[in-house]
Amino acid sequence: MPDLLIIGGGYAGLWAAMAAARRAQDQAQDSAADLNIRLLSKDAYLTHRPRLYESNPQDMRTPLAPVLEPIGVGLEIAEVTAIDAPRRRVRARTEHGAREYSYDGLILAAGSVLRPPPMELVNARVWNVDNLAAAVELDQHLKAVMATPKPAENGDTVVIIGAGFTGIELAAEMRARLGEHGGAARAAAARVILLDAAATVGEDIGPGPRPHILEALQAARVEVHLNAKIRRIEGDRIVLDDGGEIIAATVIVTAGVQANVLAAGLGLQTDAAGRLLVDAHLRVKGAPGLYAAGDMAHALTDASHVALMSCQHAMPMGKFAGYNAASDLLNLAALPYAQPRYVTCLDLGSWGAVFSTGWDRQVEMIKAEAKARKQFVMTEVIYPPMHDRKAILAAGAMEPAP
Repeated sequence: MPDLLIIGGGYAGLWAAMAAARRAQDQAQDSAADLNIRLLSKDAYLTHRPRLYESNPQDMRTPLAPVLEPIGVGLEIAEVTAIDAPRRRVRARTEHGAREYSYDGLILAAGSVLRPPPMELVNARVWNVDNLAAAVELDQHLKAVMATPKPAENGDTVVIIGAGFTGIELAAEMRARLGEHGGAARAAAARVILLDAAATVGEDIGPGPRPHILEALQAARVEVHLNAKIRRIEGDRIVLDDGGEIIAATVIVTAGVQANVLAAGLGLQTDAAGRLLVDAHLRVKGAPGLYAAGDMAHALTDASHVALMSCQHAMPMGKFAGYNAASDLLNLAALPYAQPRYVTCLDLGSWGAVFSTGWDRQVEMIKAEAKARKQFVMTEVIYPPMHDRKAILAAGAMEPAP
């Protein structure tokens, strides 16, 4: 029986497992017995990373076992340290020590990590919302700040570095989060500052949504500082290239992400974000038997657009990778990955949200209507079914289940 190994318990890895199990079941008619599928994850949960800017980040996760066990996919808690593609072996750390896994087919869906802060840190602590542990630590820090008497020098100042997708959502939500820990009056007196070296807010989001973003940030009383290049952070002092300084009790970095280092360890060509180059079926170029999905894959969604490092692309890409890797091992036909529809839905706190369609981001909804769409995606679409084998396999189908 061929062995399919999946590295990563995020959106791409989990949906790959569901799709591979569905493909195997369809071939076997009544079971997935023709393919042994195992998923390696560094912990036992799917973290809902797109929601970590929200309050109560500790709740933003789903256990993997209730999704995988009903469809016969093995779950191994292991942190992969190296991939030996020529030998088709994976080395990992487990609670019982080092272990080596063999495979016939491999899907690399280990996700991405926060880029290192692009400035010198001197006796400084900066925060992020890149993973569950970091987001929980930030929340505990905010709670501690709000529980202490207001310092005379830096007040309750929060500085968010990076006015991209995550930075904007976090800034728009921040005053409400401070209020949860310190009350409305204390939160109203706080300063929330959004810094970016670019000349515009949401430079990668495009001009369509920008007026709405600026309106929402103004409503949230977020101070936006653009063309702000940071030289260093020393203690609670942010020193800018122009000589200016900002004193802040809390500094949060949202400087973008890069692919997991496992991609670079293969010695193959990668893009600027460290993602592996894949063909139309998500096979890694130059590595037989190896597929990549989600934030690990530089993949074309159509003739001219590259998938973004987001759950919107990770989930379908994972399904294609799972379907195709299983098809490869079962000697069945593969399907080329395509995802022509692209949307953007940006949460803007109490103001609402902005929803746009297409790569040119034509705005279709704003405020409460867009907020309802965002909440539907964040509370339903990105959550996998659990316990129910039929529902889980239906979610892994390439076409809607009858």
